[in-house]
Amino acid sequence: MSMTRQRNSAACDACRARKVKCMVSDGQSKCSTCTELDIHCASVQPRKKRGPKNRYVQTLRNELDGRSGERSLSLEALAPFELIQQLVADWFGWIHPVAPILQQDQFMQRLTDSQASPDNVSTSFLLLVASIGAATVASLRRRRHLYTNVTVESCLDFADRLGVWSPNAAITVERSIAMYNFGSALHHEHGIDSPLSHRLITEAAMSVKYLIHQSIDTLSFMDAQILKRLYWLIYAGNCTSDMYGRQLLLLRQAHDQTNTFMPLEISDAQLLDHGDPSSSNRISSEHSYVPGLNALSRLFMVWQSSQATATQWMENLQAHIERTHRLVDNLPPELSWKGSHINGGFGFNVQTVNLKITQLHIRSNLLEQMNSIAKVEGLLITPHAIIEERHRVVDELLDILYHMPTEVFDANGYSIIPKIRDIGSALLDELRTGSHGRTLQASVNLDRLLARLENLDLRPATATPYF
Repeated sequence: MSMTRQRNSAACDACRARKVKCMVSDGQSKCSTCTELDIHCASVQPRKKRGPKNRYVQTLRNELDGRSGERSLSLEALAPFELIQQLVADWFGWIHPVAPILQQDQFMQRLTDSQASPDNVSTSFLLLVASIGAATVASLRRRRHLYTNVTVESCLDFADRLGVWSPNAAITVERSIAMYNFGSALHHEHGIDSPLSHRLITEAAMSVKYLIHQSIDTLSFMDAQILKRLYWLIYAGNCTSDMYGRQLLLLRQAHDQTNTFMPLEISDAQLLDHGDPSSSNRISSEHSYVPGLNALSRLFMVWQSSQATATQWMENLQAHIERTHRLVDNLPPELSWKGSHINGGFGFNVQTVNLKITQLHIRSNLLEQMNSIAKVEGLLITPHAIIEERHRVVDELLDILYHMPTEVFDANGYSIIPKIRDIGSALLDELRTGSHGRTLQASVNLDRLLARLENLDLRPATATPYF
């Protein structure tokens, strides 16, 4: 009767040392090798733990898919999925009107897919979602009670764990948007002098400048249009920083041709159809936020043009103030502010506030440059024309401050607060000089402006929800 031999599932020490099969006969305690050698058969040596299978192959696959770094991370590591949906919905509802740099339907589909297949989500998309979370939390301070423990810092920590600072990261439109969002969030959270905000906005500017000059012909229609929108958003930030005396990486020279860089004034739905006006997704122009973005860009081009001279003079500044008047006078009805009359829906009201206060800020800035020239030329009293225009600026500012809802200003983010404060600071000069008997009016206007500013400029710890 033959005996059946079977392979031992755990080789003994001797067989393991000799790297031979460890076979054990039925009813025997010793393997065949140890029996033949007449040695003790035992398994007492510790076994080495086996590492993850195919880690190298998986790493290569991740890199090919754009998913390098810690693949144990998912959106759930950032926040519960329901909360992420809330953050994204608030971004599109509140912030998208002034930053139309994502296609909502496509993005929401990717977000849904990320929940269904978390292992197939690219690092680039995870980074973009985290940046949206940071931008939303930083901008909508009165809604922070809805976002529980999600903060700008927690979103940045998530991005850091994704390897956001990797020198091998590709320059893409999606990554550029994420860097812009993070930079804007830190600007809102920590102010214009935040070093990390400066670093991130500069990286976004560098990436956009590279893509728009070197790679735009290789991009899809949608990516090319979104890249152009992002270009002008960063340009607006550059000009604003320059007005405050802070230099960022210069995205655009004053003499640069701009027509090829301006995005088409189409709806987000038309992005899916290459801007085809006859497509089934066509939405009328009033549903596009690009006309407002282009108008904002032209306002800042007026300001940059006003500064493109080595020696400044009164007539040049006055001419550029008049150009800002013409620009806002020719805005479409949904973006026009005609004195306490609200024309558009929420998104257009957000853009209207942004455009109007930006125009007032530029006018105020140019007026104070005129005032400085007057002082250099020995005019001890501010010229009457400057005083009159200064009061018109403040009157128009108070009009929009007291007639637009608070949430419309909040949707513009914290960057709008310094503009309002900067405009108001001109009244302090007037109170000090006491010229033209206008100090009483200046005092009253300043009190009204500060009262409204106190309501808008709420820090997170004291922010009051809308409901």
